Amino acid sequence: MKRVDIVYGGKPYSLGGRTVASIQEELVTALAAGRPYWLQVNSGEGRVEDAYLLISPGIPVALVNTKPNHNGVDTGPEPDNAFMRDVL
Repeated sequence: MKRVDIVYGGKPYSLGGRTVASIQEELVTALAAGRPYWLQVNSGEGRVEDAYLLISPGIPVALVNTKPNHNGVDTGPEPDNAFMRDVL
């Protein structure tokens, strides 16, 4: 199952069956409207518990693209070597 993890206020949430790109487009459209937006997400671990995250300018949100392994279990993002630790 495809899932995007979301970190909001230091807590993990998720959206199943979505892509990072589709969520980004939804959030950009909402912010362009110039008013606060409530994003419905799942807050439960292993069970569905609806939660609503307030999306507005100045509120940090992180989207994490999880990728399933060969058994269909989400394993988290694959490293893309976007930065090199030995350079830091």
